[in-house]
Amino acid sequence: MQFLRPANSSDVIRALLLGFAAVAPLLAIALIHRNVWLALVPLFVSHLLMLWATLVPNCQWWGPVFTRFKTGEREVWLTLDDGPSPAHTLKILDLLKQFDAKATFFVIGANAEKYPHLVTEILTRGHTLANHTWSHPSGTFWCAGPARTHCQIDRCAKTLRTIPERPALYFRAPAGLKNMFVHPALARRGMALVGWTVRGLDTVKRDPVAVAERIEKAIAPGAIVLLHEGHHAESRPDFNPRCLELILQRLSARGYRFVLPLPEQLVCSRGL
Repeated sequence: MQFLRPANSSDVIRALLLGFAAVAPLLAIALIHRNVWLALVPLFVSHLLMLWATLVPNCQWWGPVFTRFKTGEREVWLTLDDGPSPAHTLKILDLLKQFDAKATFFVIGANAEKYPHLVTEILTRGHTLANHTWSHPSGTFWCAGPARTHCQIDRCAKTLRTIPERPALYFRAPAGLKNMFVHPALARRGMALVGWTVRGLDTVKRDPVAVAERIEKAIAPGAIVLLHEGHHAESRPDFNPRCLELILQRLSARGYRFVLPLPEQLVCSRGL
């Protein structure tokens, strides 16, 4: 199944960014005889624009990033990053069953290879898998070249196809920091880049109530909710499951359902 890219202005913006990056050195050479500092301006601006496109998670400048979905009901899409985790996955699956909720697990390929029984359990219970790179190189993926980008995507994809054979249509970059090679790679593989509408910052905050409150304040029908598993597993083993439990409780009380949207329901943010 191929994922169809939406028609939007991303291709034009991408071309303008790359075109300006190519022209900027020529402008600098033309201006250097007038003023050295003036000559640095086009170089500075081109680098700043490219960094913005790369480091702002839901920015659409390199290509479409799906951040919500179309629905007329009180429905949200719950996504969980960084698993599977022997400390958390089964607890999370039990919580989801308790609230009759469905979720997509954006898994790290190395973890999936290490804990294939947890991947099977996720699928057996009716949830879906998505690609979150092979090793989650959050500090370097944003500046990775094409070969490394392709390797991170493909090694994870290969693992997810073999346990069991169900292709993952969605990809999320580590910390949402994509590079300029991600969209072409995904397009060739029939995949889509998924961001989020609201995240709980559960890798930073230490209070599950604060995580739940942050999400509840920003929630709306069609929101993509980002949470994590496998963090604080030794020091605070119940932290991630408790965050999820509070969110399931609070949003269920407000009439929200946790669903798996169809690809054609996904839409991109505006203005980034």
